[in-house]
Amino acid sequence: MTKNQEFFQKINEAFATGDVDFILEHTAEDVVWNHVGQAVFEGKAAFAAEMEKIRGYIPQNYVTKEIITHGNFAVIEGSMTLPDEEGINKTYAFCDIYKLNKFKDGKIKELTAYLIEVNA
Repeated sequence: MTKNQEFFQKINEAFATGDVDFILEHTAEDVVWNHVGQAVFEGKAAFAAEMEKIRGYIPQNYVTKEIITHGNFAVIEGSMTLPDEEGINKTYAFCDIYKLNKFKDGKIKELTAYLIEVNA
C-alpha cells in the first residue's frame, strides 16, 4: 500500500468515526468542498464549521467499496445509513473525489462529494 493509499484509508476512517480533528489537521487553508447538489464550502473555516456537524457521529452500516489513488488524487466509494430530517434511517451511496495540494505529504485542497439515496 502506498503512502497516499494509507492516508486516504485514514481519512475515510475519520469520516466513518466522526474524527473531525484528524480531518481538519489534514485540510489545506484554501480547501473547497463541493457537496454536489447541496452547497459549496470555501476555505478551512467554512469547511470546519460544516465538519462540526459530524463530530463523534458514527453512521450505521458504513461500507467502503473502493479506494482508488493516483498521484495527488483519490476516489472513495461506499454506502452508509443515516437518519433523514425526520429521523428515519435511509441508505445512501457516496463517492468522494479528493485532490491534495501536493503529491507528498499533501493536505486536502479539493473535495467533491456525491451522496444519493438508494433503496436498501
